[in-house]
Amino acid sequence: MRDRRHIISLLAICALALGSLAPLAQAQSGIPSKWQAGKHYRILSPTVATSVGAGKVEVVEIFWYGCGACFVLDPYLESWKKSGKPANVEFVRIPVTWNAGARLHARLYYTLQALKQDERLHTKVFDTIHRGGNGLLGRDEASTLPVMLKWAEENGIERKAFTDAWNSMWVNTRLRQADEIVRRYRAEGTPFMAVNGRYSTDVGSAGGVPQMLELINALANSERPR
Repeated sequence: MRDRRHIISLLAICALALGSLAPLAQAQSGIPSKWQAGKHYRILSPTVATSVGAGKVEVVEIFWYGCGACFVLDPYLESWKKSGKPANVEFVRIPVTWNAGARLHARLYYTLQALKQDERLHTKVFDTIHRGGNGLLGRDEASTLPVMLKWAEENGIERKAFTDAWNSMWVNTRLRQADEIVRRYRAEGTPFMAVNGRYSTDVGSAGGVPQMLELINALANSERPR
């Protein structure tokens, strides 16, 4: 009986010791203590492989053009990209392909990327859908392409160039990769943010858009090579 009480006491001491070490572990990681794992952000397990070079930190936004919250967040991300993110951060957008409409919007994103027009027209897509009331979709893929072509021509892209990119192997490959990346992150909603394949967060968890961007910077800074 005495041995059993001794073991229980040792376990209690170990538990207290581990509890006292938790803030220290978080401080050592470089993440300010105001940000709590499990509340403001999640630690991903397993981690997700990144696509950036050595010395870089990848920040991913998983998004959908038809998502109202993604539309609202987009100007803040654009501003953060220009003047708010750490210098060693590379920002990567990954579109979801959860249903037929989302997949067609994802194909549009990668078509613009193939044509090197994504930086110029990414925000315009959001504005067309959410401000202009044009969903950029038909009944199916066959009837969607003419809708996309009309929009592309109105925005300075030649019809053949757009069609060739839309049907290209490069775009098809990117769509398959997007499927896999979203699956690995286990993203269930948009917008979904991830830092260096190790952490994920969103506006609600962080407590607002400014807070989320501050948190992303903190997480990214904690990933800098030491």
